[in-house]
Amino acid sequence: MEIYLMRHGETDWNKAGKIQGSADIPLNEYGRQLAKMTAEGLSDTYFDLAYTSPLIRAAETAQIVAGSRGIPVIADRRLQEMDFGSSEGSEISRCAADENSVLYTFLKKPELYVPADGEAFSDVEARSRSFIRQVLVPNEEKWTRILITAHGAFIRCFLNCIEHRPLAEFWEGIPQRNCAVNILECQQGKLSILEEGKLYYQV
Repeated sequence: MEIYLMRHGETDWNKAGKIQGSADIPLNEYGRQLAKMTAEGLSDTYFDLAYTSPLIRAAETAQIVAGSRGIPVIADRRLQEMDFGSSEGSEISRCAADENSVLYTFLKKPELYVPADGEAFSDVEARSRSFIRQVLVPNEEKWTRILITAHGAFIRCFLNCIEHRPLAEFWEGIPQRNCAVNILECQQGKLSILEEGKLYYQV
């Protein structure tokens, strides 16, 4: 089974460089355009069904990409973005420059990150492993290919469950841009990464 793990389209908070987390921010018009271009790029790609984070920016992205295929689009809270508690809405650039910010270590030294409220990396990885164990592995012979729409930090945590990178390397590797797709494979109960951060649109 193949898994197309995709980040949602752009939101106004993405454009403004703000931390979103569990805040339910909708796509902006450019985000919808990115999702539509990605849908066109994937028009010849078969999906059995789609799973999505319940947050509106991911759910709308899933609906756009699913398009007229008539496939189920299933919301699952385990795919939701990392919760940053009271830090949501903060400007990323300011947090990255301020060593007293709660999010400074998240952005600069993730191995030292301890949230004041919200979730730790281990919480999000636990959600990812639960989804892998309870949804993906039992259906690897049933489904040919599925779409999952989720979020930037969540996707990195999900990929970490496969690659087992140390948290110090959390931000390394290919960027997770809006509507970037990570192509994974599930065989004999194990996931592997075939391609990371693939874009089906041109900017």
